[in-house]
Amino acid sequence: MTELYDAIVAAQRAVQVAPRDVGALTQLGALLIHAGLPAEALTLYERTLALQPDLANAHAGRGLALARTGAPGEAIAAMSRAVELDPSGAAPMLVHLGYECLQNGRATSAHDAFCRLLALQPGRADAEQGRVMALMAMRRFDEALPGLRALRTVSPAIDYLPGVHFHAQLQCCDWSDYEQTTATIGDLVRRGARADIPHAFLAYSESPSDQRMCAQTYVADRCTADAPPLARPPLQAHARLRIAYLSSELRDNAVGQLLAGVFEAHDRARFETYGFSSGPDDATGLRRRLERGFDHFINVLGWSDRAIAARMAELGIDIAIDLGGHSSDGRTRVLSFRPAPLQISLLGYPGTLATDYIDYMIADAAVVPAADRAHYAEQLIYLPDSFLPTDGAPKMAAVPSRDAVGLPPNAFVYCGFHAPYKISPRLFDAWMRVLGAVPNAVLWLREGVPILRRNLENEAARRGIDPARLIFAPRAATREEHFARLSLSDVFLDTSPYNAHTTAAEVLGVAVPLVTLRGTTFAGRVATGILEACDMHELVAETLAGYEHLAIELARNAQLLAALKDRLRRATTQAAFFDANRYCRHLEDALMVAWSRHARGEPPSTLIVERRAL
Repeated sequence: MTELYDAIVAAQRAVQVAPRDVGALTQLGALLIHAGLPAEALTLYERTLALQPDLANAHAGRGLALARTGAPGEAIAAMSRAVELDPSGAAPMLVHLGYECLQNGRATSAHDAFCRLLALQPGRADAEQGRVMALMAMRRFDEALPGLRALRTVSPAIDYLPGVHFHAQLQCCDWSDYEQTTATIGDLVRRGARADIPHAFLAYSESPSDQRMCAQTYVADRCTADAPPLARPPLQAHARLRIAYLSSELRDNAVGQLLAGVFEAHDRARFETYGFSSGPDDATGLRRRLERGFDHFINVLGWSDRAIAARMAELGIDIAIDLGGHSSDGRTRVLSFRPAPLQISLLGYPGTLATDYIDYMIADAAVVPAADRAHYAEQLIYLPDSFLPTDGAPKMAAVPSRDAVGLPPNAFVYCGFHAPYKISPRLFDAWMRVLGAVPNAVLWLREGVPILRRNLENEAARRGIDPARLIFAPRAATREEHFARLSLSDVFLDTSPYNAHTTAAEVLGVAVPLVTLRGTTFAGRVATGILEACDMHELVAETLAGYEHLAIELARNAQLLAALKDRLRRATTQAAFFDANRYCRHLEDALMVAWSRHARGEPPSTLIVERRAL
């Protein structure tokens, strides 16, 4: 650090002697960035560009400074300009450009940058790694697999590579060496190795203790503050409790879809709500609705973790609620700087975050039984119904004919509209046994990458089932059209060990019975909690044999199936699960009790929210 300080002093003297020397200015700018002073560096680079507008190094430095001051759009533009001005010397900047694009949801641009870098420097390891990461972000998992295999050969020590490779396989329903791979990664996780990222690990881990260990390793690596906690003003009573919700999905995505009604239902006399949006603005109607649903909506896309935390602290936030956790694009590390006196995890990640700075986690009695509390670093807040909120029953377009969506008109339709990585070979075995027992049945699945269909059809054939009985649905044009066609299903078959979550709420909301297997982890018990909140306990199986029996019985007993559908139609207007206002009242009760405890100086402890009358 002393050497860096001395270099900065020397560079400052050079600039004083020759204030129009662009070489001296850019050198000082680079040193200031290295010293963690990007704002000061930005001023120098802009001064340099006023003197020489086409200096590639100055555009490059300006891009780096902008990236570090939370202006990703301008940073990417500046880096791109540097590459344009100096194509032959672009390699260093292409690395920064690629990763900046990746971090800000511009996977296609990132892929282009890394491919261009590889054309300049074939075989460059960081470029190949970036290219593969961009393909994963673009959901081109089949194209990423060869690159992942190559990386495991040439750079096997890359953190989390075994799990990332396996996740890409699962997204293609490539189950080769499934048992051996899950056992190997599980063993590495238990030994504290960086073998898989927590959210991907949920798809095949059935051990809550292993999941906690995986999260602990990840937190130590990626979610720990690199500076002391932020200084906050002394605890003071505001006229209203200030609640900040942090999410990258405050748009037309699962979190926004589920919570929009809850945000709107907050009691504005008691709560002042802040939405911190770290994801892109998709310019949808739901995004605009979410913006209106908060008292204050703050776009923090591209901000550093510490900058977001500093803004929360500056605003005097009382309770910060993380809606992302260790899911894709989550920003849990923001809360490592302790911007709020109380910090809570809700919805986005179905498991412990395993930090020492999240005080509570919102749950229900189904997803975290009392016996499992030891596997959670957070204290548990138990809501009386399901922890999963909804915005009421889905709103459907006109229901199409079966023929219009590619379904046989007289078949019994089992639906499995799951993300492919959730389909385990054990559950697929069960699905094929169910099809074998119900000869007129078909299995309706979501389309994915091109190889997905071939893999699943081959797996069906190996189990003696005609591949033509698997029908693949393309993405619907709108959510309303998706819900309408979903209602054509007879029965929805859940996955395990990672259930349908948002999809389960949608399925029940269009009155399609869902058969689930009670799992051993939070992620594997979500559907159980939803069904119990809808008073549909009989659709929860305790064993795989029971799951198959129930799925077959519903196909054979038309009267039973019709009765279940009628009960679900009533539930969409009567059950607590579909009442966003009721969910909000329970959540508010929890927040008030947690805050009162904190104000009295009590440590966080298990909190059970009493059910309000309908």
